[in-house]
This record gives sequence, structure tokens and C-alpha cells, in this order.
Amino acid sequence: MVFDEKNEVVESNSEVQHQSKLTFDEQVISKIVMMSLKEIDGVAAVKSGAGSLFGRGGNVGINVEVGETEVAVDLRLILQFGKNAKEIYEKLKSSIEEQVYNMTGLKVVEVNVKIEDVLTEEEFKAKTEA
Repeated sequence: MVFDEKNEVVESNSEVQHQSKLTFDEQVISKIVMMSLKEIDGVAAVKSGAGSLFGRGGNVGINVEVGETEVAVDLRLILQFGKNAKEIYEKLKSSIEEQVYNMTGLKVVEVNVKIEDVLTEEEFKAKTEA
């Protein structure tokens, strides 16, 4: 603070406003989503254009839009045969919302899932070993 001869404040540092911001790259959100999906029983893989599965070729089957306070997620998945798609969707939606919020403070406003295939355990093993 700066004072004049009458000992009155003429300038204050409180007038200076700092604008700080925390942002997240889309790849960071995609990675959080991928890790959340790996914990969900019944999700066999994330699908990509080339047929990549978990851990191969990146997060191509995960598309995210990141705003200042919100996130939208689009997924292309392969499910395990015999598993309930609706239950899996509810679990993965809840897990993604919780993990993204806990790690970033961002609210997940949309989770869209497209099931592109269903594989038996044997089919999945054959594809991942090939």
C-alpha cells in the first residue's frame, strides 16, 4: 500500500487481479476414461478404426470434448458376450463421472456409448494374441 502525507491510502495492491487457470488436455481426460473402463467387468475392449483393443494404438475409441468446467465423452466399445449392456453402461458412466470429477474437478455432462461388437472370452483372447 502507498500512503499520502495525510496517511491515507492512495494505492492498493488489492486492485491487481491475478487470473490463474487450470486446464486439462483431452489426452489426459481420455486416459482417465480408459483407466476407468479397465475396472468395469464386461467391457472387453475399446474399439478403434483398425480394431485395436486395450493398450494397443492409443485411445482411438475414446473421444472427449473438454470445456472450462465440463466434459463430454463418446466411447466405442466391445462387450463380453453374456454381459448385461445396460448394467455395464450404468457402471462405466458412474465410474467415469466419479474419476474425472475427483481428479480434475470437471463435471461429466455426457457419456455416449456405441457398442460395436460382442466377443466371447475365446474370441477376445484370439484377437489379442494375433
